[in-house]
Amino acid sequence: METHHREAPPPALRPERLTLLLLLLTLSTLFLCSFDKGYFYRPGEHDRNTHDHNTALNLAIAENLSPDHHFRLFKGLRPGTDGAPAYEMYSRFPVGGYALIKLAILPFGNDLSARILAARMLMLLSFSAAALLAFHSLVRITSHRWA
Repeated sequence: METHHREAPPPALRPERLTLLLLLLTLSTLFLCSFDKGYFYRPGEHDRNTHDHNTALNLAIAENLSPDHHFRLFKGLRPGTDGAPAYEMYSRFPVGGYALIKLAILPFGNDLSARILAARMLMLLSFSAAALLAFHSLVRITSHRWA
């Protein structure tokens, strides 16, 4: 009597890993479809909530983050009342995010397009990590990978 054994699926296609594979595939589209993200691309100069404004603001603060300025979080320098430079402070968020952006853009010198792309890739990586942590948390809470 002959018994037929089914071959086990490859490790990546096991049912318990399929949900993670689908999530990773979905997240990969964020990176594959971001070929034009090295530029400011949203209209609305006067709208202070555009992606352009936020990108420029965060890049400026990250760029200004240095020991020369005692690691102050500021948007720019303006002439003060006495003629000396005065800081235009902006510290709405903790310094950690700006430090990560600074590290991401540091290798690209004066290439603004590359710096924008590096900062946006950092943000996409952060978003992807958050999605993976949320997935892992939901699996642990519900004990069901498809929930």
